[in-house]
Amino acid sequence: MRVKRNKNHRRILRFYRLAHGVSEPYRVLVDGTFLTHALQHRIHVKEQLAKMLDGRTTPMVTNCVCAELRALGDRASGASIIAKGYYRLKCSHEKPIGASACILEQIGKQNERKLLVATSDRDLVTGLREIPGVPLLRLNGQVPLLEEPSAASRASAAEIEAKKLKAAEWERSKLPELRQKEAQAAARALKVKKRRGPKAPNPLSCLPPRRRKQAAQAPPKKAEAAEAPPKPKKVRSRRMAAKSDKASEAVESSPRKDVEESEGAPPQGQSSAPEAHAEEPRLQGAGARKRRRTAEPAAA
Repeated sequence: MRVKRNKNHRRILRFYRLAHGVSEPYRVLVDGTFLTHALQHRIHVKEQLAKMLDGRTTPMVTNCVCAELRALGDRASGASIIAKGYYRLKCSHEKPIGASACILEQIGKQNERKLLVATSDRDLVTGLREIPGVPLLRLNGQVPLLEEPSAASRASAAEIEAKKLKAAEWERSKLPELRQKEAQAAARALKVKKRRGPKAPNPLSCLPPRRRKQAAQAPPKKAEAAEAPPKPKKVRSRRMAAKSDKASEAVESSPRKDVEESEGAPPQGQSSAPEAHAEEPRLQGAGARKRRRTAEPAAA
């Protein structure tokens, strides 16, 4: 049940916060009846208010409330002592009046100070229900409760929401201009748009690319090359061939002499051609190949 009560309290406070601007820290105006009932049931008002409203709270009393508690004598002596520890809200009454009348005067017609009222006086509760935007706290035995919003509070919240949907005074002067603009925009939309012809191509896109220029310049060079006579092929002369044969013979004869001197002459009946051929270094050239072919059949 406690969780359910806390949910209801949060919902009610959200309504007053959004519709009437009642926000934290909450200022609670307490009367003598609430204090006497709380003292009878041993309820610590300051602590319970903070728990119930789930935020910072400031309990407040007026001079008229304190004077009424003092006038009750011993029956409300404990409540008057507790009230002395609360914040004192100044009222303009030189002579103290009834606590309910003083509280109604402090609330006013629209509750501009955004006060909450904690009371157990039925007459005061009925009077406060007619004022919009006044959250009411009362004691149901030992349980402090936050009352549901009154009909006046709900009606004023509906009026505030309806005003938000309507145009403000400073906006009404600009409505004719806005309507004219809307009419002009509608007329433009009804007009048939003329089709424009095809646009000319972009002159930059019509420029020939560089490759085309190069290709256009290349054919004259090819024509010039075709007109020139072909160069004759190089032909090797016979004199150069004879010189190369002589040079290769000189290179081949020099290693043969060295080998013969080192090993000596071969024995009788054996030919020295295979050994000479095996130890003969590989010589490149056309003349070396010819001599090798002629030397083999002679040895055989």
